[in-house]
Amino acid sequence: MAEPMDESPKLAFLGPPGSFSHQCASARFNDTVVYAEQPTITDVYRAVSSDVPFAVIPQENSVYGTVIDTYDALRSPEAGKSVFVRGELSLAVKHCLAVRQGVKLEDVQRVMSHEQALGQCSRFLSEQLPGVPLMKVPSTSAAASAVLCCGEGTDEPESAAICSVHCADLFEGLDILFHDMQNEASNSTRFYILANSQDVPLPGSLREPHRQRALIRIGNQLQHETEEDLPSPSRLSRTVMSTLLTTFGCLALRIDRRPSLTDTPFDDVYFVEVGDHTLPLASSLASRSCEEEWLQRVKDGVEKINTSGGEAIILGIW
Repeated sequence: MAEPMDESPKLAFLGPPGSFSHQCASARFNDTVVYAEQPTITDVYRAVSSDVPFAVIPQENSVYGTVIDTYDALRSPEAGKSVFVRGELSLAVKHCLAVRQGVKLEDVQRVMSHEQALGQCSRFLSEQLPGVPLMKVPSTSAAASAVLCCGEGTDEPESAAICSVHCADLFEGLDILFHDMQNEASNSTRFYILANSQDVPLPGSLREPHRQRALIRIGNQLQHETEEDLPSPSRLSRTVMSTLLTTFGCLALRIDRRPSLTDTPFDDVYFVEVGDHTLPLASSLASRSCEEEWLQRVKDGVEKINTSGGEAIILGIW
């Protein structure tokens, strides 16, 4: 891969290099950005700024489900104001078991990886390494790097890492004991592309795509005169569910829920992804008109929720 030019924008990713986030970002953006590794998913999100205008962050795995750290970050006040979801990427994920050179399976006293990778390989771990402690680390590539500092001559137990073959090849001194350890052969991870603006062109884009997705966060309004004015979780749930079609006028593709940032017990926020499945029209003018009409329906739906006791904000459109 060619070195990006100095004036290329920066893109944050979950590091070190070799992580699945890094592989996915590299496949999409190639040398059009300068890659800025971050130690955690939360740090990737927080890095989005005028200095680092773009990021790639894991959103969901087809086997292990949603990435909690990503949705927790999307609860922040910056989401939809200075950090926006601008696209999605998908990556087929295959895991291997990497150890220091010369280490055998029976020598492994601990397995390290990201929480998602440990979950995606749970069947292998229970069958091949039953009872061996599992250690969560920020990324698969961080696990591969840490394995080299474990075992003989250190205070750390002999460890193995769950990571990609590409990742294992990046760190000299690792052997691969097993390939394709994931529970399902079709294992894939979906990523969000983040940006510090809803309008700035994404690097490497040949043309502006037809926007067909929107991510909306829905919660209770934060300002209420008395506790009695606060909508109950059940009321908010009814508001969310009853307005998806009648308010937005388009399909709800997914709904996720996380505890809100308030001190109210069981006060949740919902993340609703809606989509327009209208095929792009032959005429660019007609296609743009349809897109604008769909976006207006989304904005009208957000306004309706805001005037009915909820608080809705568009986190991204792509």
